Amino acid sequence: MALKVPDLLQYELRHRLERWRGALERWGLREWIDRHAGAVIVVACLSAALLGFMLIRVLWPARPAPVLQSRQAWFYDANTGRLFADSFRKAGPIPAPSGPLSDGGHAGFRAHVYSYVLEPGESELFIGFLERPDPSTGAKATAQDMTDFQAWAQGRLIKREKDDQWVAATSPQGQAILRDLLKPDADGRTPLYQLPP
Repeated sequence: MALKVPDLLQYELRHRLERWRGALERWGLREWIDRHAGAVIVVACLSAALLGFMLIRVLWPARPAPVLQSRQAWFYDANTGRLFADSFRKAGPIPAPSGPLSDGGHAGFRAHVYSYVLEPGESELFIGFLERPDPSTGAKATAQDMTDFQAWAQGRLIKREKDDQWVAATSPQGQAILRDLLKPDADGRTPLYQLPP
């Protein structure tokens, strides 16, 4: 079934088009364009350049948003299970407030802390995973940020707070830990990375 435009609407549209045509003739736009062809060409070129600029702006890949950095980073005290803040430049393990581990090593491990709310209280924070440099790589891992994941993951071991074994961040087990952080909670909220105050 073809769409039929009512006769009354056809007459109204035709009447409006005739009025616009009459207004253009009264303004003398056609004669002005004929007399000023150079100006019309300049306006057309400027319009094309503006359109090209807008297309480039829209289609050009956006730069990634800057990652918030803090002078402090979260660390996990393996003796007490509590979080504490220290310099973001430290990769860990570092000395913890409770002292060394039973084997004599440092008890402070870098912690990646998350919450489901924007401004959480202490009880709303949870540890996504702990990290430490991989001692088997021989290279000293720096405390760089995670904007370049591949650079961050090289020579890095991670684990959940309750896990016993450290795994490489690039391994399938490490990827599973990181993937679990992206899952929303029962209310559909995704975890937000939290910086120390």
